[in-house]
Amino acid sequence: MAALVCDLCGGKLVMGAGGIASCDSCGMEHSANRMKEKVQEIKGTVMVDNTHMIDNYFEMAQTARDAGNNAEAESYCNKIIEIDPTNYKAWILKGKAAAWQSTLQDSRIDEGVNAFIKGINNAPKEEKEELIEEAKEQIKSLSIAMISLRAERFSKWPDEAESTGFISDLAAIFNTVITFLTQTGALIPIAEIMAPVANKINDAVCDAYKNVIWPDYNGDPNDSDDRANKYEWQNFIERIGYCTQLVEKAISICDEDDESDIQRYENLIFLHKAAIDSCSWDYDFTSWGKSWHKDWSLTNEAKNARRTMINQYETKIKEIKAAIAAKEVAEKAEKERIAREEAQKRFAEYWEEHVTEKVALESEKEELNSQIAALNTSLNDQLASLNKEIAGIPGKAEIDNIDVRIKKLTDEKSSLGIFKGKEKNALQEQIDKANTEKKAVQSRMEAAKKEIESKVSVVKSDFQKKLSPLQSRFDEISNELTKPR
Repeated sequence: MAALVCDLCGGKLVMGAGGIASCDSCGMEHSANRMKEKVQEIKGTVMVDNTHMIDNYFEMAQTARDAGNNAEAESYCNKIIEIDPTNYKAWILKGKAAAWQSTLQDSRIDEGVNAFIKGINNAPKEEKEELIEEAKEQIKSLSIAMISLRAERFSKWPDEAESTGFISDLAAIFNTVITFLTQTGALIPIAEIMAPVANKINDAVCDAYKNVIWPDYNGDPNDSDDRANKYEWQNFIERIGYCTQLVEKAISICDEDDESDIQRYENLIFLHKAAIDSCSWDYDFTSWGKSWHKDWSLTNEAKNARRTMINQYETKIKEIKAAIAAKEVAEKAEKERIAREEAQKRFAEYWEEHVTEKVALESEKEELNSQIAALNTSLNDQLASLNKEIAGIPGKAEIDNIDVRIKKLTDEKSSLGIFKGKEKNALQEQIDKANTEKKAVQSRMEAAKKEIESKVSVVKSDFQKKLSPLQSRFDEISNELTKPR
């Protein structure tokens, strides 16, 4: 770079405080603004190509980042930005490196997001959308990671500070999302962050209760004398309060009422019941040893307030389950509707492409239908004729006459006195003879009927032989015209 020289005598300028420079020859002072102008003038005339340095720094930054050394990666990105403040790739990588150095005590997520925004604003138009999506994913991952750190702390130390920390963390996440939206116009669906965050909070409460809160209150289960004193009980109730507050917060930050919310409401019910059943213990010495008695517990008013909340939670669980069931029914019906419509569309499109085939099949089906109808008509005519023959078999009048004769002989026999045995025997012989005649007529009629019925069987068999191939082809065509495509 060319030397900075005095405007008056051309002597060498020496930089002083506040950006003011003095000439070491004539002593003339040059203001900070003038010095900036002179630097700009020199830059305008002498261009330094630092591309190779930027490429090297970026490669080293990326290598450090891949190795998990975010501090080193950030340092190299800063070197690039000092050379070229508009290098969007360096800003994006710096954002990742800085943000992932965050701790609960020193969150650098906002710093990282601001770097993302600068990278996006300096990026070529064709790359902005991809970088926005990348930044959104980073913000979601960072938010969940920070909540995970808080969840881990709360599960070990379920106190007021960590409970309040959760609330602050959630507020910070919302602010980050809003900042990103206002600066880029890109909306991060908050549910994509809050659903896993709510799970982290709920899991932290469960772990804290199981591993810390309950053991501290319940004491050693193998020691009958290790019972909660007043301080331990009060601590238990306070911790239950932090837990219920956080679980309710987990429910409130999720828009969807789903199976996860059912579990959270069940956890709230469990926590409130634990509080209701809890107490502290004290003892008196008697001749038999220690006599334990309950010392402190919730007031009836406090217990009833918790029971009211439990009833509300149970009602909410029923509502969610009903809504889930209704949603499943609606989704199933919608899937079936879509499937039907798609099937109908495929069906219509297939036959639009096979019109000639469809016309030929329909024509053949119509001809087969006519042939089947003609066969049925012929069968019905033949059966009607044979049934008429059966109805016209001679013998009925003859049987009727024999029946009249038998009745007359029977009546005559019944009118004879007990001493008319010879006459009765003669009449009985006539009755028997008449019955024999009747049976002969009936046998003759039955033989004639069987002969005609055999003709009916032949007619039906012949009909079936002719019908079967026609009906089979008719069904085959019907199936071809109606089967799914």
